[in-house]
Amino acid sequence: MKAPTGKILASAIMLSLGIASSPSSIAQNTGASNAPAAARSATGQSASSDMRASQLIGKQVQNAQGEKLGKIEDIVLDIDNERASYVVLSSGGTLGVGDRQIAVPASGFQVRSEKDPILLNLPKDQLQKAPAYDKKQHANFSRDSYRSEVDRYFFKEETVRHSAAGARLMSASDLIGKDINDRAAHDAGKIADVVVNLGSAGSYLVMQSDKAWSIDDKLVALPFAAFSFPSRPDLDLLLNVDRTKIESARGFQKNKWPDLNAASAQQQIREQLMTFQAASKTNPGETQTGRETSSGGSR
Repeated sequence: MKAPTGKILASAIMLSLGIASSPSSIAQNTGASNAPAAARSATGQSASSDMRASQLIGKQVQNAQGEKLGKIEDIVLDIDNERASYVVLSSGGTLGVGDRQIAVPASGFQVRSEKDPILLNLPKDQLQKAPAYDKKQHANFSRDSYRSEVDRYFFKEETVRHSAAGARLMSASDLIGKDINDRAAHDAGKIADVVVNLGSAGSYLVMQSDKAWSIDDKLVALPFAAFSFPSRPDLDLLLNVDRTKIESARGFQKNKWPDLNAASAQQQIREQLMTFQAASKTNPGETQTGRETSSGGSR
């Protein structure tokens, strides 16, 4: 039996926006690859806009019908593939389930601009039945079984895996403000923010240099590959790029962020990400062994 013309038209519009035509599943990004997002973003296009994670967290989410679904509590990042994998959404009582939190694959969200509402094309009742996210146990994202449960629920395919087995995942809220050491275990700065794209263009980190490196608190966009991530969440990041390259890089002031979606800014940032990607030391070697330091601890 043929579908009504209205439904065909609606499905076409939804697909053009990168939204699943079925209200019970999320469109899988079949164009994703295992290449780092910094490299893909040089030519990749995305239906979503770039946005700072610190500004995304706390924003309200609604569906295409204008129903409020909750607010964004956090963003879970795949640090190996340099992209957003999941968005942690809190109902805040809107769905009648208190402050229940769930993890939703990031590809289901649409971020047009800072002023536009964030869209998630799912009905309220489906979110009620989604696998719960334990906010007191962020480590449950490191379990393949939990991620597989989330992926199967939203994609409705037994074989789909939104994030690869063994993928290293880290939340944006844990990364923002995290201290950075250079290869000699000296203070290098901290992560000022994470620029997130919930589409296909990848994500990147913004580093605020230590005052010993830059007295004007310069911010520099860097790919995830520019850092070594510690095995424990209380340890600092290790910078895999020479100080001279950070000092000579084009940056911006923390109170004067560029328009992240302006063509000129995106071109400049893409070129810089690729430059740092190539300059990153892929094997920090023994310089990190025994020299990782706890965040907030003495050095």
